[in-house]
Amino acid sequence: MTLLGKFFTGLIFLLSVIFFSLAVAVNASHINWKDRADNFKKSATDAEARNQQLTSLLEEMKTELAIEQYARKSALASLQTQLAQAQGDLQMQEATLAALQSAHTALVQTEQNTQVELRARTTDNELLREQFKQAKEDRNQIFQRLVAAKDEYNRLQGDHKTLLDRERQLAMDYTAAKEKLDVLDISPDTELQAPNVNGEVLAVASNGTVVISLGRDDGMRSGFTLEVHREGQYLGRLKVRRVEANQSVAEVLTSHQKGYIRAGDRIDTRLF
Repeated sequence: MTLLGKFFTGLIFLLSVIFFSLAVAVNASHINWKDRADNFKKSATDAEARNQQLTSLLEEMKTELAIEQYARKSALASLQTQLAQAQGDLQMQEATLAALQSAHTALVQTEQNTQVELRARTTDNELLREQFKQAKEDRNQIFQRLVAAKDEYNRLQGDHKTLLDRERQLAMDYTAAKEKLDVLDISPDTELQAPNVNGEVLAVASNGTVVISLGRDDGMRSGFTLEVHREGQYLGRLKVRRVEANQSVAEVLTSHQKGYIRAGDRIDTRLF
């Protein structure tokens, strides 16, 4: 077999395989067109019935939609009316709000002024309270001073009465003493003579007074005069001012002083 024969043989074999595959495929894809046409007709009938149902349902829905649209239009008109009323109410409320805000601003300003006035009044009240407290304390002090002054006045009245009684008694004593002094021929210028006693100077003070060893028990009395000397030297004269039981305080009479007086100097009522 030549090469060309081999080629044709192979080509025939290949074409046989292709035709065989086509035959198998055609056989596998064979359809019963009558059954399929019946099925299509039934489907078309069902589809027409379904179409009629859907058309009827569509008409009903159109009717309901028309009713719904009418109702919605009515509701919309009502809502528009309510909206207009609400807008009018809103404008009124806005006007009222503006008035209230203005009134609130005025009230805030009034409250601020009131707070300022209140603080000022509070300060004034605190000042008045302090002044009242101080006045009350002053009144209490004045009252205490008044009570003390009244007590002092009562005491002074008692002292005055006592002094008046004492004055009357002293006047009576003075009259009686003057009568006795007149009888004894003693005047205020007459120097009183102490009894004939002697003693010594115990201490000398810087104020011109001395303490002597003679007292009430020795017959000393206020106003008596005494002579001071040391080893026969005359030093001066003393006048008794205060008398105690066993000693006295006497004043150095500078008009009679002849020397410096010191503790231990001798005292006599009379020199001769």
